[in-house]
Amino acid sequence: MPSKFKQAVTKFKALPKPVRWGAYAAGGYLSYAALLGLLVPYVAKQQIPEQLSKLIERPVTLTDVKINPFTLQFNLHQFAILEQDQPFVRFEDADFQINFWQSLLNAEVAIEHIKLDKPYVNLKRLDNPDQVEFNFSDIIAAVAKNTATAEQPTEQSNDVTDSNAALFPVRILHTRLSDGQVEFVDGVSGTKLSYPSINLSLGEFFTQQIFDAQANRYQLTIKDSDSATISASGAMQLKPLKVVGNIDIEQIQLPRLWGFAADNFDAKLTSGTLSFSSNYRVEQTLGELPEQDTMSIATDSGRFSIEQVNFDGNGKSVVSLPSLSVSDIAANVNKQLVTLGTIESHGLNVAVSVDDSGVDLASLFTPKSLGQEADVKPEENNAESTSDSEQPWLVKLAGIDLKDYQLNVSEKLITAKANQWVVSPINLSTKQISSDFSQPIEFDLFASLNGKGNIGVQGQADISKQAVDADIDVEALKLSQFQPYIATAVNATLTSGELNTNTKLIAAADGKVKASGSAKVTHLSVRDNKLKKPFVKWRSLAVNKFDFDIEKSKLAIDTLTLSQPYARVVINKDRTTNLGDLVVQQPKSEQKGQANQKVKSQSQPFALSVRKVAFNNGSAFFADNSLTPNFSSGIEQLNGQVGHISSVPGTKASVDISGNIDRYAPVKIKGEINPLLEKPYLDLDVLFKSVELTTVNPYSGTYAGHYIDKGQLTLALNYQLENNQLKGSNHVVIDQLKLGQASESDLATDLPIELAIALLQDRDGVIDLGVDVSGDINDPDFSLGGVIWHTITNIITKAVTAPFSFIAGLADADDELNVIDFASGVSQLSTEQQEKLTTLGEALTSRPKLTLSVDGSVNAVEDSKALALIKFDQLLAAQAKTTAEQLPADLSATTVPIEGPLSDALQALYKNEFGQEAETVRDKIEQELDDNNEQYTDEDLDRRWHIALYNLTLNHQQVSEGELGKLAQQRAQAVKAYLVDVVKIDASRVFLLDSRFDIKQDASEVLLSLEAN
Repeated sequence: MPSKFKQAVTKFKALPKPVRWGAYAAGGYLSYAALLGLLVPYVAKQQIPEQLSKLIERPVTLTDVKINPFTLQFNLHQFAILEQDQPFVRFEDADFQINFWQSLLNAEVAIEHIKLDKPYVNLKRLDNPDQVEFNFSDIIAAVAKNTATAEQPTEQSNDVTDSNAALFPVRILHTRLSDGQVEFVDGVSGTKLSYPSINLSLGEFFTQQIFDAQANRYQLTIKDSDSATISASGAMQLKPLKVVGNIDIEQIQLPRLWGFAADNFDAKLTSGTLSFSSNYRVEQTLGELPEQDTMSIATDSGRFSIEQVNFDGNGKSVVSLPSLSVSDIAANVNKQLVTLGTIESHGLNVAVSVDDSGVDLASLFTPKSLGQEADVKPEENNAESTSDSEQPWLVKLAGIDLKDYQLNVSEKLITAKANQWVVSPINLSTKQISSDFSQPIEFDLFASLNGKGNIGVQGQADISKQAVDADIDVEALKLSQFQPYIATAVNATLTSGELNTNTKLIAAADGKVKASGSAKVTHLSVRDNKLKKPFVKWRSLAVNKFDFDIEKSKLAIDTLTLSQPYARVVINKDRTTNLGDLVVQQPKSEQKGQANQKVKSQSQPFALSVRKVAFNNGSAFFADNSLTPNFSSGIEQLNGQVGHISSVPGTKASVDISGNIDRYAPVKIKGEINPLLEKPYLDLDVLFKSVELTTVNPYSGTYAGHYIDKGQLTLALNYQLENNQLKGSNHVVIDQLKLGQASESDLATDLPIELAIALLQDRDGVIDLGVDVSGDINDPDFSLGGVIWHTITNIITKAVTAPFSFIAGLADADDELNVIDFASGVSQLSTEQQEKLTTLGEALTSRPKLTLSVDGSVNAVEDSKALALIKFDQLLAAQAKTTAEQLPADLSATTVPIEGPLSDALQALYKNEFGQEAETVRDKIEQELDDNNEQYTDEDLDRRWHIALYNLTLNHQQVSEGELGKLAQQRAQAVKAYLVDVVKIDASRVFLLDSRFDIKQDASEVLLSLEAN
């Protein structure tokens, strides 16, 4: 064998040189091909999994390794790193090809392509409460352990790297990652993210490429399992680094991402998508030294939006947002500047519950870990604070435009029952906002409250100065919706009322608050819950202009106008009032807090001024149910004004108010007051004119012991209060007072009221008293009513105990003796008048030269009524077939029997007088009661029917002028007859005037006049 080999070698050497060199080349090439194409792949296929498995301490598999020695194409097929028999990392094929000749000729590394097909990565975050750990943490630890070597000292080089040196030339014609897949499972939260389609392509890439928008282009596309897409594309250069491109994220499902935090919140995100896009630019600027290199990062044309976001809490939707978007987003890291377009959003709907435990949304959206962290004391931060000279980031927002927001509030903080509030729509728009707040923010806010009132706020907010300048408009706000809160303090129901305001507000954090504008509350009605009747109401309460300044503690009101105000005051049977019944008793602790607050508020005086308070067509109702019978009265047509009310010392408010009691009795109040001073000032004249005393029958019956049949009261009062000292003068005039039957009141006075009235009344039936009062209102025993009553009691006592002295003190006796009064409709002398004539007769007897003229007169109205009553009694008696004297002595409209002969006679008399059946009157009364929804019995109906028949028939009687003249003459004759026949005055001294013609018709009396003989 050796000899043959030698022979072959000898023969080969004998061949021509070109043949030998060709053989050498062919042999070498075949050896290269066999080595690189067969041996290396075989060894790599065996060694790569084995060595890599040792390094990372994980099973590694590789199906095949292929190398094309001719094209220099390298391929790894089906590579995987396993994790418990499941792939952790794998790919189907990894393929790259080197262009040898281009690399050789161009002095660069030229790669035809790099391809990675179907790569797969399965990442997991392990459920380890002690530390953050992933399923590749063991690989990192194994590599660190297996690659650890003894530390070798390194020689420090003094060479400075040239930052401007060019990169080694590498050219890759095409790079592609296709059909990649990444899965991530968070073992802590149980959230799973899956990206089944990842594709990356890079066009012709050259490390020394000068930036060109068409070169070194890249494109990345990622799709997740929810069909969301993430795409990025652009171009770049490596040195200096420069990347320009854009990123576009579409329809990321937020509930899947929320899974990472879901366990830390009670709120549940059920839906919502996120989209984002932006252009970006990263550019490096090289300096002479590496540390002088700078990097600029900027973005522009950005867009961000979230849609159909919904959070559930406690089994219902609590927050839902159809859309929120912001466009024109740009950022510049070097300038530390972020600019955004207008934030646009619509349709936000928030449902919140508020009670003693707080706001439910706070608990739903507060991280559970926050409570745990609160228990840990924060460590002291010794790090130096940011230098004051460091430029802060600046964010500029073009504006905010929020539309159709809705807030649903279920509030049970003040009341036991939950109150539902719907604030919708809420619209808010602003102009530009800057994070340095160098400029005020212009805003416009509109909200509607339960669809029962609109609130608009427009103005500027200066965040840096913590100040606001705004116009506030409240339009048609229904006050009745606040009734649940009113009911906690007042036992009344606010049934209606509407608030409108226009207010200019200027407020700042330094305590400066100014407000000015106007306000109006219309159609207010407050119903007393106990009486079931209106307590306070008005058609309109308007403040045309007000100015409020909290810094100066001042409120100035120009004109406060009350239109058709009404108030009801009632004294209950137990002598309490409906005002006291309105107050809901509060817990003692709360009352104490209110008292402390009151003391605190009083420590700083407040300046209040009102230029004018005007009343228009006001009314009031007063009732005293502690009396028997009950008393009630009304004040109507209340008009007037109070001017210049002020808490400034030395100022006085003018008062000029007028009205009517029970429609016809005028009331006037005029003078000056200042109730706002520490020591109030008062100088008022009060006039009550011609008040019918029959309306106060309950008071006279209770306290005077008699009811009043007739009379009018005129009361002129003047009170002066200064330095807490009261001085007052009261002028009381009672006209034509006539007492009726006695009452059985236990509270009645024991003074002889009838005698007092007889003594105090003048010839015209008038009682005229002047009462002066004074006192110190600081005296705890001071009572204005007590002072007046004590003074009047002294006058009455003096009159009844010394009548002649009292009369002499009032006027001459002749002034009383010249008038002889007669009862209405009669000509018979009363006992009192006979005594008067006896006294007069005694005077005439002692003065024989005096003669007396007697002239009779009538009161046309009252005498006509009395004569008509006589006629009526005669007709009724005739109809009943009896005499007028046999009729009941107390027969009247209210005492007429509702059945029996007199009832039948009254019905027959009505038919004779009016020509129609009496039943028609009963039907009308019954219809009226039904229309007014009044409750009544048959007896009530019959009583009203007979009263009506009585009054209608009585009023139908006519009295002629001749009958009145005859009555006047009969009265004159009666006086003369008594003087002549009883007192025994000589008839020649008494002259009887003819009273039948041209009679006086203003008084039921006989006028006496004295003449010289």
